[in-house]
Amino acid sequence: MTPKEFITKKIPVMVADFIIGGFIGWVYETVLTSIVWGRFAERGVLSIPILPIYGIFAMIMPFFYKKEHNIFIVFITSTIAATIFELIGAYVTESIWHQRLWDYGDWKFNYFDGRISLFSSLIFGVMCVLFVKCIHPLTERLIRKITK
Repeated sequence: MTPKEFITKKIPVMVADFIIGGFIGWVYETVLTSIVWGRFAERGVLSIPILPIYGIFAMIMPFFYKKEHNIFIVFITSTIAATIFELIGAYVTESIWHQRLWDYGDWKFNYFDGRISLFSSLIFGVMCVLFVKCIHPLTERLIRKITK
């Protein structure tokens, strides 16, 4: 792939994946937290409804699963990857902002002092499968049509 092809074909898809994945993450966290807290809970760290940690993960995941067709393998490996990514993200954001942006301390099967949870990891695995197998291919087709 030439640099021009990368710029015209891959970067627009990566940007779209970031925006879509970040928005899906914002919706997921806002809805889940609003239900748990019993009131609307804005979960964004930006002034727009996008959570960057979801956007970055959505942008990266399709590269790893481009040729993988087994949904079970995608689910297991993306669940593990999302858990590691979330744990690292927790420590990084805590060291930068000196506060916790999420805490699973009240959830069953939470680990590392509530920074990760088995249930949230399983949800992330399902979200990754849906993103890699459904949303990303649609995004690629749409970007291809738009750029033609």
